[in-house]
Amino acid sequence: MNDHELGGRLRRQILSDLERGLPSDGRRLQALVGDLCGQEQLPLLPALKYLVMTPGFNNAVAQHPPLPANPRLQLRLQQELNEVFAAAISARMEAVLRGLMDLAAVSSEGMAPEAPPEGEPDLDAEAEGETFELNAIPRSGGSRGLVAVLSFIAGVLVVGVGGGLAWLLLQSSPLRNPDVGDLSGIPARQDPAPSAAEPPPAPEPDLEAIRREAASTAQAVASVEQLYNDLSLGNIQAARQRFGGEAADQFDPAFFSQFQRVSVDNLRELSRDGSLITLEGLVTFVYPDGTSQSESRSFTVETATDPALITASNFGQITRRRQ
Repeated sequence: MNDHELGGRLRRQILSDLERGLPSDGRRLQALVGDLCGQEQLPLLPALKYLVMTPGFNNAVAQHPPLPANPRLQLRLQQELNEVFAAAISARMEAVLRGLMDLAAVSSEGMAPEAPPEGEPDLDAEAEGETFELNAIPRSGGSRGLVAVLSFIAGVLVVGVGGGLAWLLLQSSPLRNPDVGDLSGIPARQDPAPSAAEPPPAPEPDLEAIRREAASTAQAVASVEQLYNDLSLGNIQAARQRFGGEAADQFDPAFFSQFQRVSVDNLRELSRDGSLITLEGLVTFVYPDGTSQSESRSFTVETATDPALITASNFGQITRRRQ
């Protein structure tokens, strides 16, 4: 699955949820994008979690129809991502946004041609259909036909100017202003009181807090990945900088020395408590004879330190036995 297809899958899931009456909840969508991302899209996960909480995305979902195929809307969402994430991530998110907006993928030769958004006029077609030619004026009657046309235009201008002046006079008259009282005794217009039945507006999401959460998740993932890289290469001193004493029994160098290579993949966030983030991932052990075994494992990471410190790790289950 490529980045454009990821955006398309997210679009179909959102539309399906709306048809079933489920509201567009940002936290639920953050969990959804974690499930949709394959291994190749994991670097995009912080940007996707940030995107589904932005006001621009929520406005797009609330439109009728939701998530319209509008290049301007896609550009607006792209600009929000450009302000927060690195250029490489933002460039890949362009393909995701095009899939989310049901726009054609960008080929290697450039942007695919697009029809104008629904409800907006095709300006080029209108320009072709509105050509006005003076030769269309009937030639019979000679100069009298031209005089008649010019007289008609002058009459339209006079009526337009006169109507504009009358409108300005009415607007400036105190008797016609509904917002202020005057000597005529007409009371000022009173705005209707807000209905008690109307729900209070939803609070705006804290984008800065979302950006910090995405950054801390990326920090935790990077620390766990680097730990297994150091253990696999035998860099024991470097590995010990990434786990605390309470988790030391889970990362015994003697245990890891029996393998040719050890790696961790598909890390995703399960929960967080302040600066503590719990991740789950897939650990693969490759033996010297070429066989391998995989297991799921959770990691609790303290992101308030530099580097982020693994304080606990627990075995989940064997997902693929040695073969």
